[in-house]
Amino acid sequence: MKTLFELLREETPGNIRTKLLSKINDVINNLFSSGQKACTLSLITNVFSPIALPIGAMLNVHAMQILEQALIRFRKDGCEDLYVILSTLGGDIHFPELFIGKVRGLDFKRINIIIPSIAMSAGTLLTMLSDRIIGFSFASIGPVDPQLIVQTPQGLRVVSAIAYKRLIEETLPGLADEKNLGVDGLSRLYIAQDMYLYQESLRSLDYVKRVLHSNVKPKLNENKFKELLSIFLTDVETRSKPLGLLVLKELGFDVIFLDSDDKYKELAELIAEYYSRVEHAFVFEPSKGARILLIGAPFGEIMQEAIIQVVQAPQPRVSPPSQQPRKEESTKNI
Repeated sequence: MKTLFELLREETPGNIRTKLLSKINDVINNLFSSGQKACTLSLITNVFSPIALPIGAMLNVHAMQILEQALIRFRKDGCEDLYVILSTLGGDIHFPELFIGKVRGLDFKRINIIIPSIAMSAGTLLTMLSDRIIGFSFASIGPVDPQLIVQTPQGLRVVSAIAYKRLIEETLPGLADEKNLGVDGLSRLYIAQDMYLYQESLRSLDYVKRVLHSNVKPKLNENKFKELLSIFLTDVETRSKPLGLLVLKELGFDVIFLDSDDKYKELAELIAEYYSRVEHAFVFEPSKGARILLIGAPFGEIMQEAIIQVVQAPQPRVSPPSQQPRKEESTKNI
């Protein structure tokens, strides 16, 4: 007979989430397995703390060591297919390629991303690098727009790489033409801008294009790939503009909608309950800082936190940005 302590321990939020994840994993094996064993983990970053986004989520330094330990345990346990419950507002734009590389390197046969609600920016990129996407029809993805954290005299500022590229290449030339400022006027407009930030924006966007070209283009025809770049990387209005999973399905990705067929009903209900309990953990459990990472696995779950650090603003510049020394520490992709 179990003691009261043991009974209470079994009903802690963490244990309940772990049990739900185990049930999800069992249903996944029954639904999708054709002989190979599947394992499931959850990668959920500060979805419920958007104000914490500038300090980053899905950061390599926070996530990769723990994720790698989970993946190695899965392989030792005989898992060949990996299912990742993903929910994030974004994060380190380099994370998706690094994570997929780790998974492929450990010889998993198939990588499946499950989106219960939202996977924006770097989360969208990770989704597109997977083999199959599972989610609800109302789930949101979004443009893959790297953000740059910049130190200013007023404090930290987050700048969209796409928006800054558009400012330099389209907005300012258009303004100069509209006001008849000529070449000299346009030059003065450029001098007022941080051209190093422009170069960082180009570098970040080129990196995303390279990743998509190497990993996604082989799965799509030429026209669909161009359309993908237009939707997610070029003709975007804002980083937070929500898009549905149907967009990826129409482009040619392998997408399963959990709310489209009764055979997925049990899995859909379990994922919805699990996600709601994670939401409760993020919102109501005490936190010293920004809750950035929750990984669930058959051996338990680990929740990490990041504490916001105050960064001193740089001294005011005394010469045009183009003449300033490069400051590698002043920007960071998220």
